[in-house]
Amino acid sequence: MFENIVTPRLHVRHNWVQPITNLPVANNILDIRSDKEEVQLKESLEQSIRTACRDDGEAAMPDLLLWDEKGLRYFEEVTYTPSYYLTNEEIGLLERHKYQIAEHIPSGSMLVELGSGNLRKIRILLEALDELGREVDYFALDLSYPELQRTLSLVSPGRFRHVRCFGLFGAYDDGREWLKRPEIRSRPQTLLSLGSTLGSLPRAETPAFLSSFCSGRADNKPSFVVGLDGCKQEARVLSAYNDPDGINRKFIKNGLVRANEILGHEAFDLDQWDVKGVWDAENGSHDQYYIPRSNVHLGGNMITSGKKLLAVKSHKYDAEDRDVLCLQAGLQVVDCWASDTDYSPAGLMAACWASHYNMSTRIIDQKGGPTTTGHADGIHSRTLEIFNSFGLVDPIVRQGIPDVEMCYWGPHKDTGKIERQKRLRSQPGSLSQFGQMLFNQGGIEQILLDYLSKMDRITVEWNTRAEKLSVCPQNMEGDDDFPVAVGVVKTASDNDTAEQAETIHARYVIACDGAQSWTRTQLNVPMESHSEHSTWGVIDIVPITDFPDIRQSCAIQCPGHGSIMTAPRENRLVRLYIQVKGDRQLEQMAQDHSEDTPRALIAAAEKWMSPYRLSYKHCDWWSVYPIGQRLVKEYRIKERIFLAGDAAHTHSPKAGQGMNVSVQDTYNLVWKLGSVITGVADPIILDTYESERRPVAEELMKMDSVLVHAYEHEAKDAEEVDQVRDEYAGFMAGVKITYAPNMLIASNEKSGDRALATNIAVGMRIPSFPVVNQADGSTIHLLNLLPSNGSWRLIVFSGDLRQPDAWKRLTSFAERFSQRSHLAHRQQTQNSRGRGPPLETLLVHASPRTSINLLDLPDIFHPFDDELGWDYWKTFADDGVYGPNSGNAYAGYGIDRNLGGLVLCRPDQHVAWIGSLDEVAGLDNYFSEFSRQ
Repeated sequence: MFENIVTPRLHVRHNWVQPITNLPVANNILDIRSDKEEVQLKESLEQSIRTACRDDGEAAMPDLLLWDEKGLRYFEEVTYTPSYYLTNEEIGLLERHKYQIAEHIPSGSMLVELGSGNLRKIRILLEALDELGREVDYFALDLSYPELQRTLSLVSPGRFRHVRCFGLFGAYDDGREWLKRPEIRSRPQTLLSLGSTLGSLPRAETPAFLSSFCSGRADNKPSFVVGLDGCKQEARVLSAYNDPDGINRKFIKNGLVRANEILGHEAFDLDQWDVKGVWDAENGSHDQYYIPRSNVHLGGNMITSGKKLLAVKSHKYDAEDRDVLCLQAGLQVVDCWASDTDYSPAGLMAACWASHYNMSTRIIDQKGGPTTTGHADGIHSRTLEIFNSFGLVDPIVRQGIPDVEMCYWGPHKDTGKIERQKRLRSQPGSLSQFGQMLFNQGGIEQILLDYLSKMDRITVEWNTRAEKLSVCPQNMEGDDDFPVAVGVVKTASDNDTAEQAETIHARYVIACDGAQSWTRTQLNVPMESHSEHSTWGVIDIVPITDFPDIRQSCAIQCPGHGSIMTAPRENRLVRLYIQVKGDRQLEQMAQDHSEDTPRALIAAAEKWMSPYRLSYKHCDWWSVYPIGQRLVKEYRIKERIFLAGDAAHTHSPKAGQGMNVSVQDTYNLVWKLGSVITGVADPIILDTYESERRPVAEELMKMDSVLVHAYEHEAKDAEEVDQVRDEYAGFMAGVKITYAPNMLIASNEKSGDRALATNIAVGMRIPSFPVVNQADGSTIHLLNLLPSNGSWRLIVFSGDLRQPDAWKRLTSFAERFSQRSHLAHRQQTQNSRGRGPPLETLLVHASPRTSINLLDLPDIFHPFDDELGWDYWKTFADDGVYGPNSGNAYAGYGIDRNLGGLVLCRPDQHVAWIGSLDEVAGLDNYFSEFSRQ
């Protein structure tokens, strides 16, 4: 869902400025046409008609037919319709950034707009240039002389003191050649292409079109200010070109009127032709066609009923498309301004973590509020463990749907109709205490918002938009400075009008601003593409069906069509992912009008799921979009800015990883930032964010490619999908992700005796087994003893304390630990704002619980507080008499009940170091490499 109008300045750098010179212009309009006849347009039109009359011909009418004087007037009316978001958003961007754009246009420049309008947009920039005192000549290039006269008449005498306005009567080719004239090319030139100009050009030809203005110039090449529509949300695009008053339809039909004028007779009977617009998700364009209602005759040949003649394509350019365009055109993005971006819960997770640290934190979001429908729906085990560490898993379990089984359906070998081929658990039960849940993203966001409200430290600043971003290079090395400046504006919720502006000075910035990341664009951070696009429809409905597994997750291989994936949701909803694979009829049905798209998708799904029936009366949300894999080249930019979630990586939704990996990104990062800002750790630990999370994204790309191939592969059964999910079960659940050795993950050389815990991998989150509280006999999962409050945990596995050697080893450990001032200080220091001590010690012994007296143990395992008394929640037993699942911790961790061991867990529950109870010095050395306390 790309909801952006992207306005980059594509710039070939120059610094040369020359004073303005007088130009001989009659009536302020220069006729620069090289060919004043319409011979070429007529020939092109006749060729299009001949192609359309052939049975196999795919004809495209010359889009210049649309842009006569009457067509331009129609199009201007279109831009005023409420649903036509392009103009309104571009005007908003120009209003907000006019001075920034004007700063890039030096005095003495020629400002040439490719296609004139009614000055609604360009006037904003001209006024800014005039206010800044820039001596600039503005030229509007257009093929319509009357339109140029009308445009220039809107500039009243004396309107500008520093800006002069002229017209150029001619085509793009004429303008390009005119700009290369010796007397013209010596001046600085900035070319403007606003609105839909570039979007209406063939995508493959657009790079060459832009670069052609630079060709043949060794120096003083022009700069560009380009407007691109990046919205790829089908419903919004279709609505923009289908206004209820039919103005856009009149605009397109006027092309046939112009064709009749050029041909010299009524070749096209307007009553016999319809106009139809469709969204082409695969190519990212809105296509409008002329379609005859019945067989029609043109030039002695027949065009059959329903045959499509392309009137115009409107290509949409998201961030990846824009980067490709710039690369192919040989242009560099210097600045970029974008409208709304899409956010995920990654930012809210970051805020929840930050609320536990004594540091000032602000979270801004230009949306008006949290997500309400659609988006992510699968919550995997590791994410649930993370939510549980904040005490937030209960509402998810109460409201969500457990994803217990995965059913695999495929075609019967004889009938071709689908049948259930196997039914398996969604994931192995041993991976986590939590299985996968299905719950909508809006619900997740609300749970996180409620948590922030309870903590009462950080409030989401809705309707707040970032507009400027800079990093002072002189201050990047210090710990206590604020080198990042973020200019933000508070907007009115109803019209996006700026009400209040401020500059926020920060030590660090986390960009969780989605796949269309404004931050990433400002910093010019490229994304690498890892796959080709494929197109899927996704829809949330309350189904009416006799399909027996509708309330279970299913992978359905549909012969001849690809696949369907289902996921049960809360409130009777079911989500369906429907592959749109080369079925042009389906694409036309689904992409004709927004209100028809859900019906088209479900009709196709029902056909493919034969013999079962499928319909609905309630649709909660839907979308059709291309799937692509992209990964940024760097996660940390200029030392101070971090990319997270979709801003760093995008992929298909097939494994339900998007929200999960995004949340896990910021969960990995923020405790490190909190430790640095509060002076606990050296900033060098921040290097581990990219070294730990980028490999996860790379593995995700690999797994996603394999899984998408399995879903799209027309196999005889669903065996391939099952094999992929089984192979990646631990990775998909998130619990088997293992970080490589770094400053925070001890290597073999720096860790102690890892053989003491053979089933615990250093770098992986610690597995969880039930243990028994020594004081009250209650059973609890060990992972539940590690809440997210900023504390490191040293888990002491003492062995069976009934054995004299084990008791002696434990008391000796406690004595040496207390003598290490560094460790003792970390263990005793208590922080405010819900934070525990930097280092907390927990004891898990292997003795029968009743054989041990808590107060006989060393004090560090039951510390005393003058107001609260003894701490009864630090000592636990691995005792099997307290339930069928208890008594398995030592065996599960691979720890000898006679030897025991030490396991150090980071604040994010990942194992950092393993050693024996005798290796206290090694533990102290581990902390000394990055600790500042």
